[in-house]
Amino acid sequence: MFITVALVIDVRHSKLPNKLTMCGTIFGLLFHTWSDGWDGLLFSLIGASTGFLIVLVLYVIGALGAGDVKLFGAIGAIMGVMFVIQTLVYAILWAGLIGLFLLLIQRKMRATGRKLVGWLFTILAFNKFETIFELKQQKNIKFPFMYAVFPAVAVTIYYSLL
Repeated sequence: MFITVALVIDVRHSKLPNKLTMCGTIFGLLFHTWSDGWDGLLFSLIGASTGFLIVLVLYVIGALGAGDVKLFGAIGAIMGVMFVIQTLVYAILWAGLIGLFLLLIQRKMRATGRKLVGWLFTILAFNKFETIFELKQQKNIKFPFMYAVFPAVAVTIYYSLL
């Protein structure tokens, strides 16, 4: 239900409010503390920290927004470390598929491919890792990351039930 609410809000407003992400984080912390005591609190804190810190790296390079960072902290607090890591991997895969689909529709596949090859060459051949931070200044195809997070959560839940 939490992810569905986040999807609707992100699609409508292109922003995830702090009230939503903080409520999710607090719920996860309180629920796990109530159900498992100190072990539950530790489980939730480690999950929240993992989700937050991993996505923070993507935020720093300009790939995601701050709301996504806090959202993954909340997901980690509610569901734990393994779930948040699996969800992030699936979300990145879904985002890649969505991005490819948008590039195909907008007929920008070739130009974007050239730009990506040049960017990777600059990083690898000249060790210019600061090029990564130039992503923020480039005009990129953007879409709400929740389009990728929602199916990622569904896939993670599906595979965790098997």
